[in-house]
Amino acid sequence: MTMSKPSLLFGAIADDLTGGTELASMLVARGIATGCTVGLEAPIPPGKRAHVILLKTRVIAAADAVRQVLTAADRLVEAGARQIFFKYCATFDSTPAGNIGPCAEALLERLGGGVTLFTPALCETGRTVYQGHMFGGAQLLGESPKRFDPLTPMTDSNLVRVLQAQSKGKAGLVPWLTVDAGPQAIRDAVREKSARGETLLVTDTLRERDLATIAQAAFDLPLMTGNSSVVAHLPPAWLAHGMLSGDDLVPAGLPAVEGPAAVLAGSVADRTIEQLDRFAQDHPLLTIDLTGAFAGQDVVTQARAFAERHLPDAMIAIATTAPQSTVEALQQAYGRDTVAAKAEEILAEIAGMLVREFGVRRLVVAGGETAGSVVKALGIDRIAMGAYEGPGLSRAVAVLPGRPGDPLALMLKSGKLGGAGIFADVLQDMTRPASTAPAIATWPPGKASRGTAS
Repeated sequence: MTMSKPSLLFGAIADDLTGGTELASMLVARGIATGCTVGLEAPIPPGKRAHVILLKTRVIAAADAVRQVLTAADRLVEAGARQIFFKYCATFDSTPAGNIGPCAEALLERLGGGVTLFTPALCETGRTVYQGHMFGGAQLLGESPKRFDPLTPMTDSNLVRVLQAQSKGKAGLVPWLTVDAGPQAIRDAVREKSARGETLLVTDTLRERDLATIAQAAFDLPLMTGNSSVVAHLPPAWLAHGMLSGDDLVPAGLPAVEGPAAVLAGSVADRTIEQLDRFAQDHPLLTIDLTGAFAGQDVVTQARAFAERHLPDAMIAIATTAPQSTVEALQQAYGRDTVAAKAEEILAEIAGMLVREFGVRRLVVAGGETAGSVVKALGIDRIAMGAYEGPGLSRAVAVLPGRPGDPLALMLKSGKLGGAGIFADVLQDMTRPASTAPAIATWPPGKASRGTAS
C-alpha cells in the first residue's frame, strides 16, 4: 500500500526575502516541513505542510504588487493551503499608497475571508503595538531612525491610521485588554467589529504570549497578515485543534559548506553600519562609492580587484552604505527609487561575480531589497531553510542553477536585526552542520548573544 503524502496546511506570501526566509525558518524550528521558493515560477514541492513564496513587492507599484500577491495566493490555494498568510516587515514598511493595505484587501476579496488581522509586532526585539501605535522599545516608530528609511520612511506611529490611508475598507483596532482576555475574546471582538464594517484589524501586542493568544484566535481565518513572529505560534494551535499530530513534526538540518565567504550589505540601517564596523575590525571591508558610481566610475571592477586581493584567504564584506547626508543628496539629485535601484544593481552584479568567478560559497546578505536583487542575479529559485535561532539568524542552503552538487550557504538578513558580531559568526557557523530536534516546544528558542540585538 502506498502512503499518501501530507497535504499543505499553510501558505505564506512574503513581500521581501529576508522576512520570508525568517518566517520559513520559524516554522522549521517548530518541526513543520516547510518549502521555500523564490518568485512565481518555481513549482511548489509536494509533501510539505507549509510553503513560503518569496516575492519582492514591498516598494513596487501597488497594482503590480497586488497582481503578484494574488497569483501567489492562487498557486498556494491550488496546492491545498487552508490558510494564507501575507507577511510584511515588523515596522509595517509602507507608504500612503501601499503596499500592505492594497495587497491585504485584494487577498481578502479573493479568499472570501471578510475580515483579517494585522499583527506586525516582533516582541523579541522590543517592537510592540499599543493602542494601535508601534514602538521600538520605548521609542515610537515615527520618532525612531525608521523615519529616515530611504524607501519607506515611517513618520506616523499610528498603524491604524497608516493602514486606513492606503485601504478602501475600514481599519480598526483589537486593543490590548481584549488580547489579554484570551483567544475567545479576540474572536468575539473580531465578529463585533466586522459587523460594524471594520474588516482590517490591527492587534495590540506587548508580549510573546500575546502573539500566542492571537495565533490561537486566528489559526482558522482564511487570511492572516503580519510579521513572521505570530506565525511561530501557529503550530501549537494546529496541534491543539487536531490539524497536526506529534508524528507530523520533523527535525531540521543543514549541511556544512566550505569555500570562500563574503558579506554584501545594502541596508543603511544603523544596526547594519554597526555590524560592518565590527566586521571591519578583523576582516577586509570595501564600501562602494555611490556618488562615484553615479558619476560613471566602474565600481564593479573596483570590487573585483578588492576580491582578488583578499579571496579566498579572508572573509570579505562589500557594502553600499553611506552617511545619511550622502544618501539624501543623491536622492535629491536622482530620486529615491533611482538611488535604491542603483545600489541594488551594483550589489547584484558583484554577487554574481563573487559566486561565479571567485567561488564564494558562504554568503550573507543584509537588507531586504538587496537580498531580492542578489538572489535573482544568482538565479536561485529554491531555498532550504534551517531552524530559526534568533532575530537575524536564519541560515539556509541554496542550489545554484546547473550546479546540483555545489551548494551555496546563504543567510538573508534584515538590516535592522542581529548582534554586532553576526557577520563573522554566521560565516564561521556555515562550515559546520546545523540540526535540531523534531520541534522546539518553547518560544522564542534559546539564542546566541550575536542575534539578540534588534
